[in-house]
Amino acid sequence: MDTLIFKSHLGRSLAGALVINLVLFCSLPGLISVTRQDNDVESLNVVNFTRIKPEQPLPPEKPKSEEKEPEEPPKEVKMTRTQPTRATPKSFKMTLPQMDLDIDPRLTGGVPVVAPLPQIQPRATVDFNGLFDMDDLDTIPVPSFKTNPRYPYRAKRLGLEGEVKIRFLVDKEGTVSDITIVEATPPEIFDKSVINAVSTWKYTPGELSGRQVATIVTTTILFKLEGQ
Repeated sequence: MDTLIFKSHLGRSLAGALVINLVLFCSLPGLISVTRQDNDVESLNVVNFTRIKPEQPLPPEKPKSEEKEPEEPPKEVKMTRTQPTRATPKSFKMTLPQMDLDIDPRLTGGVPVVAPLPQIQPRATVDFNGLFDMDDLDTIPVPSFKTNPRYPYRAKRLGLEGEVKIRFLVDKEGTVSDITIVEATPPEIFDKSVINAVSTWKYTPGELSGRQVATIVTTTILFKLEGQ
């Protein structure tokens, strides 16, 4: 029962307080009177802006002209000419062989001196009827008619090649004789063919001191297959 009474008083008190607050809130604008004076000046913060000009770069300093040192006056160079020393010529003594000359007093203009002619050794007696090698001649024999040896059928069939070294005599008339096989490779394959061909050759005889002589001739004949 007491609790109910307390609650009813509490509710009345809250309602009364609420009413009083509303009344005060509504009458508050009338109670406050604000008088504004013309002299009132709001405090202002004055800010001054100063424009700073950028510093201009200083002009480059002009290089100081280098002080030129005073040029020294050109020195005078005195040139002295020295007399060249002449070398004393050396004297040479020449001993001339004494010549016994019969001088004809009627001759004028000096004595003509003729150099002695070179002595020519007399050539040994040559037997132009003998035999000579080609190295001993003034002109060697030259072929005037020459036929090639026939290639042997046997050598051609077997595909053989070779060479034959021969020596023969060329007489004063240029006829070939005394044919000798010095060396043959392969042996006895090309010998007969060489002898038959060389025996028909003709030569212009070799000469010694302008005379035709008999000469021993040595030569080599080669046998090569066609297309090899």
